[in-house]
Amino acid sequence: MPTFSIIAPLDQPLGNRRLLEDIKRCLSSKDLEEFGFVVAFAKAGPLYRLQELLEKWRTAGKSSVGIFGIDHLGTSIQALDFSLEHLDRVFFTQHRGNSFHPKVYWFRGKKRAVAFIGSNNLTMGGMELNFEATIELNFELPAEKESFEDVHRMFSALLPETCSATQALTRELLGQLIQDQLLLDESKKGSGVSGTKRATGYAKNNSPRLPVRPISSLPPKGLLGQIADKKELQQKAAAIAIQAKSIEVTKPLVPVMGLAMQIKPHHNGEIFLSRTAAQQNPAFFGMPFTGETTPKKGTNSGYPQRLPDPIVNIAVFGKRNELIFSLENYPLNTVFYEEKKEIRVTASPLVEWVPEYSVMVMTLSELPEIEYDIAIFTPDSPDHPTWLAVCNQTMPGGGKVPRKFGWY
Repeated sequence: MPTFSIIAPLDQPLGNRRLLEDIKRCLSSKDLEEFGFVVAFAKAGPLYRLQELLEKWRTAGKSSVGIFGIDHLGTSIQALDFSLEHLDRVFFTQHRGNSFHPKVYWFRGKKRAVAFIGSNNLTMGGMELNFEATIELNFELPAEKESFEDVHRMFSALLPETCSATQALTRELLGQLIQDQLLLDESKKGSGVSGTKRATGYAKNNSPRLPVRPISSLPPKGLLGQIADKKELQQKAAAIAIQAKSIEVTKPLVPVMGLAMQIKPHHNGEIFLSRTAAQQNPAFFGMPFTGETTPKKGTNSGYPQRLPDPIVNIAVFGKRNELIFSLENYPLNTVFYEEKKEIRVTASPLVEWVPEYSVMVMTLSELPEIEYDIAIFTPDSPDHPTWLAVCNQTMPGGGKVPRKFGWY
């Protein structure tokens, strides 16, 4: 009889147990040799976190296979691109009129097998943050082979040999799915269902289209803006050139949930961000900046500035995680200083509330009018140690106690 354990809905949000850690545990096991999964939605975040283990898994001659749903723009280009690179076999399933919704992860070796069946998609929410319910089943082999095969058949029945809605994914087909706008692009902020064509199905054949009348054209003025004049273009080019000396400003957004960073607010409200973080993920900060600051002296040159100022919501937490200060719809002045090759933001109202080495957590907001949601945990906050643990990179220099930061 297989043994089982349960990941309860509160386990992931509270950090008691998270499926991503269970998957890592199984990928690290020497006695497991096959890995497969089927999910409705997938994004790059969990796969990036599994990359090193997947590479070791493949180097050891072990096999991996994944089946992805692509309904409702729930699966990203980046997730499928990664999977083609790091998994042995990749498939996608979509059937017009029926949402594809299973979530099963399984491992098999010579002496045991493991399966996770529940509500967890292959996203950072599904793997770590969401209220999910999952059962882990453990099988002794060969004694419980038949019981495991009952589970495995759920997966294998979805392969193309028995399920006509499933296709093997190739680079050519991935390009077609992208062209048909059936996948989420995680490199673009706000690239979810809102403002994007709703996917209705991936046709395998050249069936005739219904005579649908297109929506009206976008007005070229106003929404798309006026074409910049030559002088304005030259100013933007000069600002970009300054940043490009030290930062790869054309690098696309690396899909992350956010950034955690220790900060030391200056007396004038300036907060120096990490130069290394900007080099790693410049698009997260809105780079390249195309504006320019107004110098105090007319003979001086301005610095590249992000224009317009990103609008942010800021919350500061103290003892017992009480909200001690907040700013809403705040225009965050953001400037690139050429001398030190760093980004500085200015929020003067924070000076009296935010001590040194507080941890600032920046998340790209889901609200269209807000660029970032910023939570600041002072050293008195009980959550300060938790977020500090996320800061797994040390900034060069920065005084006797160097600051740390980390992406999550």
